Amino acid sequence: MQCKQIDELMMKYFDGNISELEMEQLTRHHQKCKTCSEEFEVLREALFEIEELPDIEPPAELTVKIMTAVQSQKQFQLNKKQLISWIVGFAGLVLFTYNIIAFAVLPMISGGVNLLSVEGMLQMVSWIGDMLKEGLIALSVAIGKLLVIRDIIFRDYAILIIVWAAAFSAVQLMLFRLMRVEDKKNNYVKN
Repeated sequence: MQCKQIDELMMKYFDGNISELEMEQLTRHHQKCKTCSEEFEVLREALFEIEELPDIEPPAELTVKIMTAVQSQKQFQLNKKQLISWIVGFAGLVLFTYNIIAFAVLPMISGGVNLLSVEGMLQMVSWIGDMLKEGLIALSVAIGKLLVIRDIIFRDYAILIIVWAAAFSAVQLMLFRLMRVEDKKNNYVKN
């Protein structure tokens, strides 16, 4: 087996979801590949060190502090001047968009539809509705594809990221312990 496939088997091993056949493949590969074997041992030791860490209880007043901070945040307030300026700006934007569509876009597309008549306005509304419908369909398809890609990425890489973070934390903890041992040795030698 290739090392990439062994990485997947190692993740299954650490998750506890490995079959007997996969465990046998993992063992055989580790006997042949020194790099994968060393990586496996480092990860296993790191996870062991993490499991040995004591559980940390948050302080009792933490919830009260968080809730007080959330409640004390200033609520969004809209004054009359802001509301009026937003309404006027939105109305201007709608009017500008109508004029652009009515006198620039549609005459080029439809060959001179008269938008000052009721029939011309109905044609424009129908055309805009068709364009919005096509846009919403395209948007929903794109969102669906993005969600599928997100699920694939999350499934394939989330476990790997968690294991690497755990390994990094364990190595950091081991280095910290080594530094403490060295400090104790240095203090002992000084005394």
